[in-house]
Amino acid sequence: MFSCLLVALVAGAFVLPLARADLPQTQPSSPYIAGPDEALLVFVRPRKRLAEEVLYSVVNARGECIAVLGNDWKVVAPIRGGKETLMVVSGVAQPQVQLLEVRALQGRTYVIQMRPRLNRKAPVDLTILRREEQPLEAFPATVLTSNPFRPNLAECSAFVSDKRRKLSEKAAAAKKAWNEDQALRERQTVVPGDGWPANLITP
Repeated sequence: MFSCLLVALVAGAFVLPLARADLPQTQPSSPYIAGPDEALLVFVRPRKRLAEEVLYSVVNARGECIAVLGNDWKVVAPIRGGKETLMVVSGVAQPQVQLLEVRALQGRTYVIQMRPRLNRKAPVDLTILRREEQPLEAFPATVLTSNPFRPNLAECSAFVSDKRRKLSEKAAAAKKAWNEDQALRERQTVVPGDGWPANLITP
């Protein structure tokens, strides 16, 4: 699947995610509850005082932006479920790429926290909030305190298309580091049991 990402980046074969006809259109009782035929990724970026704003973009293997994170944003991204490798892109002029692998079950919601850190090669601290590590396996209450932000994904996809050559090089380097570091893979892989079903999210 990752090879498909590289092919998409090099070839520029992007499909702007303006319509998600392949996913169910029903509205759940909470924006953080996944539909029965999808998995839901919730990306959370806590507020932090920064000298300048740097957006984080989450890109799937087809070259589509599925989420954009600014300071103090929560963003939801529906996916089909199953195994998928995502790129987390930070920066614009000199973008950096980190990998996030997702193995998601349909009907489950997964939470990934993203914090900035002073590391040029890995400027985003990716923390998967694993269900078994939460008190009583409860869904993180801080996520429920506000509705998710809805970023302009078309602008993000245009940026990815414009930077596809540079991003393909960064993605290849990130994949090499990923293959060589088992601890990194385990730390940045969402596994099926990390997700919450609807009945554990509704207050």
